[in-house]
Amino acid sequence: DSPFEIPLPLKHALELGDCVLFLGAGIGAHLIKPNGEPLPNASHLASQLASYFSIDSTSDDLSKIAELIEIRGKKAELEDYIRTEFSDVSPDENIKWLCGRKWNAIFTTNYDRGIERAYDLINEIVQKPISISITSELTNHDPRFEVPVYHLHGAIFGKQQRIVISQSDYTKFNEKRRMLFEILKQKFATSTILYVGYSNKDPNWSLLLNEIADEFQPAKLPRAFRVSPDTDKDDMEILFARGISTIDSDLEQFVANASLQLKVVSADDGKLRALEKSIPLHLSVFFEKN
Repeated sequence: DSPFEIPLPLKHALELGDCVLFLGAGIGAHLIKPNGEPLPNASHLASQLASYFSIDSTSDDLSKIAELIEIRGKKAELEDYIRTEFSDVSPDENIKWLCGRKWNAIFTTNYDRGIERAYDLINEIVQKPISISITSELTNHDPRFEVPVYHLHGAIFGKQQRIVISQSDYTKFNEKRRMLFEILKQKFATSTILYVGYSNKDPNWSLLLNEIADEFQPAKLPRAFRVSPDTDKDDMEILFARGISTIDSDLEQFVANASLQLKVVSADDGKLRALEKSIPLHLSVFFEKN
C-alpha cells in the first residue's frame, strides 16, 4: 500500500499529546480472543446474538436485537454472553502503538478492557490509564502522567459491570453517564479528535455527532479526523463539510505511516525538566530515580 501524509493539524496534535482518541467497535479486528478469533464489530455481534438467543430477525442493528432479547426477559443472560465473549482479549501491535502515544483523553464505546490490556503489555508507557465508565468513577488525574479512558457505554470489568446495549438502556442509564458526556462535549469543542473503528453508517456515532454539533451552533468545532477505509466519496464530502476529514486507510496502514512521520514520544517532553526545578535539592536523587 502506498504511503500517505498524515494531515498536518493531526500530526501536530499527536506529537504534542493534545489529541483525543475515540475508539469504536471496528477495532475488534485488532483484539484477539483466546480461541484466535477477533472481536466482532457491532453488526456481527448483532448477528451472533440473534442466532444465540433465537431471534428471528435479519437486522444488524445491535441495539434493536439487544432490545428484543431484553423484552423477552433475558437481559441478565445477554450481559453474561457479552461478558464471556469480551472478557479476555489480546491487543495486537497496532493497538499497542496507539496506547504507546500520549493522549489528552481516550473515549470508547467498547465494553472490553482491550485498551487497558494494551497498556499492561507496553514496556515503557508514557501515561497510566485511568478507567472510567460511570460518573461516580470520575477522579482527578495528572495529565502529564495519566490518561482517562472513558467507557461511554459501560464496561464488563471494574466496580460497575453494567453495559449500555439495548435501545432502552440509552435512556435508562443516561443520568449515570451524563457527566461523562459533558466531558466529551468539552473535548469536542477544544481538542483535535481522532476516530478509529467507526463507520459513518454507525447510528450511535451519527446521533452523538448531531447532538454535539447542534449544541455548539453556530460555532464550528475544531476539525476532527477519522481513520476508515473505503468510505464513499459522497459521504467523505458530507463529513468534511461537518468538520470531519476522512483518512482513507485501515488502522494497520495508518500506524505504519504515522510511525514513520511522527516524532518519537518521550515521557520527558520538557515538562519533567521544568518540574525538576521545583524539587528540593535533597529529594532530587529520588525524583530522578522515579
